[in-house]
Amino acid sequence: MKFEKNSSTKPICLLLVTVIFSVLTAFVDKAAIGPEGTSVGFSSLNGAVANLLGYNEMFDKISDLVMVLAFLVVAFFAFMGVVRLVQTKSISEVGKIILGLGMLYLVVAIIYVAFSKIPINYRPIIPPGETELETSYPSSHVLIICSVFGSAIIAWKRLFAEKSYVRILTVAAAVLMVVGVCARMLAGVHWATDILAGILFSLTLVSVYAAYIKD
Repeated sequence: MKFEKNSSTKPICLLLVTVIFSVLTAFVDKAAIGPEGTSVGFSSLNGAVANLLGYNEMFDKISDLVMVLAFLVVAFFAFMGVVRLVQTKSISEVGKIILGLGMLYLVVAIIYVAFSKIPINYRPIIPPGETELETSYPSSHVLIICSVFGSAIIAWKRLFAEKSYVRILTVAAAVLMVVGVCARMLAGVHWATDILAGILFSLTLVSVYAAYIKD
């Protein structure tokens, strides 16, 4: 990827904040407050929020639904990319807007896999129907929802000429991001810092994408 010097400042700053926050979460105020005695960083904050919220199945399902909608957006852009590839028979002709989205989605997948192997936090509960501990940092729902809808807003503005459609899609995406993040927090299946980390990671990725496609 090529970036102009000015356009790379924001992504670099967000990346530094995300990395620093992740390191702090791994080491600061750790205490065994999780299921089966698992340790959690920022335990005072996370424990207080978890005790306040508890588990809510309805919000859990709402966040699942929003993530499904995010996957539909991914499928839409993937379809656009395939159509352009068939028409032009050249990957370079697909366009940096679509190719950039593909790279962003790939990085999201890599982050998901990587942190499933790096247990900075385990979930505050073992949800109904599950029997094993599951890594919790960052929230994959928040990461996917915010990364997909945030980058989609940028892409739609570049791809579609009809401004009224873009406005409708932008508002819908923004609402779904807010609903998805709030529902995931209120579901009680993540620590508060997991939610914040998902937001930070997605902000970083979306800012990199915005810098990449900037003319």
